[in-house]
Amino acid sequence: MKRTQSEQPTTDLGPAVIVMTASYNLTISQMIDAVARTGDAAFLWTRDNDQIDWLDRSALGKSLAFLADTSTGKALAERYGDEHHRRRTQWLTRPRALTGFLATHHVEENGVSYWIEERLVRIGGDAKPDIYLGFLRNVTDVHAYQERLTYLACFDELTGHFTRARLRTSLAQSLVSSFADDRSFCFAFIGLDNMIGVNHAFGYDVADEVLTGVGYRIQSELGDDEAIGRVASSKFGVILDTTTREEAQERLCALQRIIRDEFILTGSGPVAVTVSIGAVDLPDQARTTQDAFAAAEDALTVAKQTAPGGFAFHKPDDTEVESRRRNIAVADELSSALREDRICLAFQPIVSAKDTSKVVFYESLARMVDRNGELVPAASFMPVAEQLGFVRLIDQRVLELAFDVLVSDPSLRLSINLSPQTMNDTGWSRSFDALTTAHPEAARRLIIEITESYAIQDTTRAVDRLAEFKARGCSIALDDFGAGYTSFKYFKTLNLDIVKIDGSYIRGVCDSPDNQLFVRCLSELALHYGMVVVAEMVEHDASAALLRGVGVECFQGNFFGPAEVVDAGTLQRSCG
Repeated sequence: MKRTQSEQPTTDLGPAVIVMTASYNLTISQMIDAVARTGDAAFLWTRDNDQIDWLDRSALGKSLAFLADTSTGKALAERYGDEHHRRRTQWLTRPRALTGFLATHHVEENGVSYWIEERLVRIGGDAKPDIYLGFLRNVTDVHAYQERLTYLACFDELTGHFTRARLRTSLAQSLVSSFADDRSFCFAFIGLDNMIGVNHAFGYDVADEVLTGVGYRIQSELGDDEAIGRVASSKFGVILDTTTREEAQERLCALQRIIRDEFILTGSGPVAVTVSIGAVDLPDQARTTQDAFAAAEDALTVAKQTAPGGFAFHKPDDTEVESRRRNIAVADELSSALREDRICLAFQPIVSAKDTSKVVFYESLARMVDRNGELVPAASFMPVAEQLGFVRLIDQRVLELAFDVLVSDPSLRLSINLSPQTMNDTGWSRSFDALTTAHPEAARRLIIEITESYAIQDTTRAVDRLAEFKARGCSIALDDFGAGYTSFKYFKTLNLDIVKIDGSYIRGVCDSPDNQLFVRCLSELALHYGMVVVAEMVEHDASAALLRGVGVECFQGNFFGPAEVVDAGTLQRSCG
């Protein structure tokens, strides 16, 4: 039953009114009543007599009803009995502390476990007894949720084994111990074979049962100081306390037999499973967790290439290791270059076949400037950029730089290359929409070059995406035509403006009747659809004359001008 105003504690709490805003006042009792409703329980604690007065017993509710009879601070503290109570006592010894007290207590009552959040704040004046306003809240569900998150950060929800991150931490600890004790151990990836077939044949629920069953069998063969973690959808990582390669191989091959020779029992019946294993000797073959994971992955790839149930130890490849180190260095340099605006444009002219002194447009190519101010060749960083996803950021920067040039000089026409990864990138699309909306005239002088590989991945999507570009006024060019999946059907469906013939058909064209036929047919077809044909890598006058004779309208190649990083103000102004 809720107390009436007269039944509230009679302790003088100071001013009866608190000015809350310029237009509204709130009495102390109103404030206490309102705040009490935000928690499971609220109380006043008078220190001189150690008396607890519950402000609203009905607010205790069923979950904390066992606290209702607690009438003294000592009795309440005895309910806690943990380190938080000691912190609470220390806080109470500082009566002039302005900050409140917050702690979470674990309480057992009739076999039920509770987590209770306690908040205390001193509200008495200097000349009055110490008075504390306290709130208790049942946070058992919140604590359980936080524990669940902590568990999932370390343990895989399906199998109960370590997560990839937690296994990596355990592996790091093992490496540190191996350095200190000067002893070796083994790390291995165990991959289930043909899990795609299991998924298709039985469904994903059965596949999960298979994965769990295999993980259980692996775990059952490990010692107390060894570890297992799920490192991918159908792949486990294990740390074995073995000092020799022979011992590790014997145990891992025995594990393969155990999994292979006994069916995994599932709700849909028994399932036969094999696993392939890739192992690495540590710390001899890898001295960091990153290198250990990479080495185990490489060994597993080799094992799977032999046959289902394959086994392989990692074989260090100095060339591969050096390549990875180089990729890491390039990735670091790219990241810095993007942050520090060290990506710039090189311009290569595309000239008219009728008058090679006339530039029709320039192709804008990404270049990187290193920390010493030297240009880095595109071949040194673009493959890594494509592999690691940097190409999307580079394409966005090229787009921005190209528009800067187009806006600064209305006589120029530029093309930019768009990688398949970037075509549907939301960040690039937002920049494109913003720039073309702000500068529609410049957009009409922009050519977007795409590759055949993008066109064939999803023709319907490609048609729609290119239509969006053309609606903004841009022209579309098909780059390196003939280098991959050559198909003339794209001419009609993609609504292209320009076709650039791959240089493999142009180099030595004078000596290849087949290449001459290809170029002639392409030129005639392009003319039929109203497209411009550009020949790439034109090397000399003889090739230019022959190409001109079969209908090629534009040339590109170092013979007419290499790609150079120059001030846009020096570019030829006769684009058309």
